[in-house]
Formats: sequence, structure tokens, C-alpha cells
Amino acid sequence: MSAEELRAEIETTKTRVRAAVARKRELQAATAEALERQRLRRELEVQRMMLNEELDDNHAEEQYRRNIDEDVEGEHLITGPSGPVPLTAPPYKCPLRTFGEECASFGHEVAKGEYIWKLTQMSWLRTAIEHNCTGSPESDLFQVGAYSFLFIYNPHGGFIGFDQAAGQSQHGCIAIMPHYTTDAFTFRYSIYAKTCGGDFVQWGKTNEEFKRSSMCKSYGPDVHPERSPPAATGLFGLSHGQLLQSEWVQDDTLTLKFVLEVLPQRSYSSQSFARSVVDVPEPTLCRDTQALLEEASCSDVDFRLQGEVIHAHSQVLCARSEVLKKQLNSGMRESASKVITIEDCDAATFKAFLNFLYTDKLPTVEDLAEPSSQAVKQDSSRCASPMEALWAVSHKYQVERLQRWCEAQLCKQLSAEQVCSVLRQAHVFEAVQLEKACLSYIKDHATEVLKLEAYADLISTWPEVAMKIHLFSTGVPDAEAAAIVRARKVRRLEDGTEKTA
Repeated sequence: MSAEELRAEIETTKTRVRAAVARKRELQAATAEALERQRLRRELEVQRMMLNEELDDNHAEEQYRRNIDEDVEGEHLITGPSGPVPLTAPPYKCPLRTFGEECASFGHEVAKGEYIWKLTQMSWLRTAIEHNCTGSPESDLFQVGAYSFLFIYNPHGGFIGFDQAAGQSQHGCIAIMPHYTTDAFTFRYSIYAKTCGGDFVQWGKTNEEFKRSSMCKSYGPDVHPERSPPAATGLFGLSHGQLLQSEWVQDDTLTLKFVLEVLPQRSYSSQSFARSVVDVPEPTLCRDTQALLEEASCSDVDFRLQGEVIHAHSQVLCARSEVLKKQLNSGMRESASKVITIEDCDAATFKAFLNFLYTDKLPTVEDLAEPSSQAVKQDSSRCASPMEALWAVSHKYQVERLQRWCEAQLCKQLSAEQVCSVLRQAHVFEAVQLEKACLSYIKDHATEVLKLEAYADLISTWPEVAMKIHLFSTGVPDAEAAAIVRARKVRRLEDGTEKTA
């Protein structure tokens, strides 16, 4: 670097130092606020405990008052042939005909909750525990009603809790541990695992447990005393190694769902229910707007592509995309004709794009059809994949949420055959995270990628991308690599040789 460039770099670094110092002050202030929130949460827990005690007392007093009004209890009763009788009661007579009706509710105070726990990069879990001397992974606290729970996974099926009442250790694979509380309560739990199809399947049966005040204990289908193992341990009877190869672990991720119902230790309620129950329907906005697109009623815009016409509504398009809003309202040809010709996207991809605009519902990978024969080619050897095509159209119309989702999916789907075209497009779209994922993939799979014709074409026609690959592969820090690429781009612009997208 020249002396002038070094001075410029020094000033830039000083500016970054000042920004980092300011950021540190902000983080310290945020930490102080977090500590205060933590203190307030503890204070709230104490107040909630006091509230529960007062509610119990009030409930008992209310029941005593009702018994007095019904002349079942009280200080001013006398005893008759059938029990207590008020002092003012007439001489006892046996009733000839009586009627009664009562509704007793035993679960009116039940609190319910569901917790999804994703364990990613499962293949590293056992190594992390053994080499880093860490314990079994635990979830964050999950509150159901006034009570908190945490969830534990032990890949060895070893220690997972301590039964304080029995005075012995507990072993198992997956456990639910109620957090410390001075209250006693009853809870039911069910544990589910997610299949490759996206459905949750229950492991074991739904169990009901009574948690005694402050006594510590873990619960689960295979939780057992240390010296009394059950017939089978592990999720669906699988060891950790078998679990990694099973349908329950997808993309090295195990997804568990815990369903909890909690009932405080209070007397049941007996009362009359004279009110009606009104069922409120589920939201229908997504379904209604999708029907609006499919039925094309009251449409005023036509998209023409691949010999097909797709009808749409300008109000929806303008609300969802600034690019379409300018096309339809800024005096361009499309604003008068309300006809937009699409030449760089196949019909199936564009329909998926419109469906997102209308419903804000992200497609599944399976929803995207294979690219048609008229799909735009990314390079000389292959056509764009459905995900790349959807990414391109979402970038064209600046629909950021769909664009970022496509980038996240492409990070997961990278292969030697497509990484070069995805990297080129990520460079053009300035998709930093996806670009970094492509560079990492090329570095890790160099023997596969470097011999491809697509890689040779990329290196020869996109010198900036070639430089990025070289800098990343040699371990140059991101900031320095970005500065080198910027400097080269400036020189190429000055020479008039910069390649434009």
C-alpha cells in the first residue's frame, strides 16, 4: 500500500475504533438494563407466590361463607334429624319433592403450553460433552401458568436429575425438570419428535405427575433410578448413534415438542355455568387473498410470459413491491396498458412469486416446480434451479423477505454443480452471507469444483469473483479482503474495464 493509502486506512481504522467504543457503551447500558430486568423478575416471582397464598386463603374463606349461607357451617346452628338446622328454621319436615342441578369443574385453572426445542449439529453433541467437559444440554426456562420447566437431553442415557425424595440419581435420555418452587402442583406431559415429513409423533404415553412443594425430581418416558434401568432407554429405544442415522434427525437436527398441562393444588370449583360459548373462527385472510389470485375476480393487471396470461390486482402488487408500484403508477407504458411482459422468468416460478405477494406465505421447497424448458440459463452448462429462479425474481422486484428466504435455502442446497452460478449471482446481488457460504463450499470441496467447466468460465469472466475466491481460500480476513476488492474495482473503473451485471 502507498503512504496515502496507509493514511486513509489509519483514518478509517480510527473511525471504527470510535464506533466500537460507542458501541461498547451502548452494550454496557443494555447489560445494566438486563440486570435490572432480572432483578425485577425475581421480585415478580416473590409477589406471585404471595398472590397465590392470598388467593388460596380467599378461596377457602369464600367457600366457608357459602357454607354459612347454606347453613352447612357456622356458629349459630342447631342439630336436627338430618344435620345442622338454623335457629329460625320451622319444625323439621321431610320434603315431598326436590330438584337440584350443579356443575363441578375440576380443571378450570389448568394452564397449557407447548415448547419446540431444536437440537442442531447433533453429530457434534457427544464430542462437545466429552472434550469440553460440559454437562448435558438444557433448554431455557419455559413458563406454564405460574410454574417453570426446563428440558434436558443426555446422549449417553446417563445422569439426568436427582430424586430428592428417594435420595438417588436419575438416568435417562430426555427429561422434563420442574423449576424450584415452594408450591405443590399436578402436571401432565407428552413428548413428541418431528419426522422427515414434518409431522410430530409421540414418544411414550401421556403421563400425569404430582410435584411436591420444593422436592427436586426429573420426569420422562425413560427416566429411571440409577440402579433400576427400564426395559429400553433412548428416544424410541434408539441409542444416540442409532438416532443420528434415523428419520428423527434431519439435516443433523433433532426437533422435539413438549406439551404440558399444569393444575395448581387447589380445591375444585362448584358453580352454575349459565353463559354461552361462542366459537371464534380461525383467520381466513391468507385463504381469501389466495382465492382472489386464483379466481382473478376484479383483476386489472395482466402478466404475459411463455404464451400464458396471469391476471392480478394492481392494489395488491403496489402494496407489496415498490418496483411494481413504480411500473404501474409512474407514467411508464405499463401504467397505461396494465400489461407487463415477463421475459426472464418461467411461469411456474412467477406464479409462486405472486402467491407469496398475495398471502405472505413462504413456499416449501416441494412447492417449487422444476424449471421449464424456457427457463433462463445461468451459464453455458445448466439452467437456473427453481430456487435460484425465485431468488432472481424476488430480487428484481425488491421483495426482501422472499429474497432472504431464498438465500437461506440456497445456503442449505449448495452443490458442486450449482455453486459457481450461485456465487456469481450472489456477487451481483451483493448477498454477503450467501456469497460467504459459496466461498466456504468451494474451499471445502476444491477437488470437485475446480475441475468443472463452470468454474473455469467463472474465473475467466468474473475477475472480482476470482479474487474473492483466492482471498478467502488463503485466509485473508473479511475486512482486508473487502478493501482489496474495492481497490481493484476502483482501478478497473478508472481503466474502463469493469464488468457490469
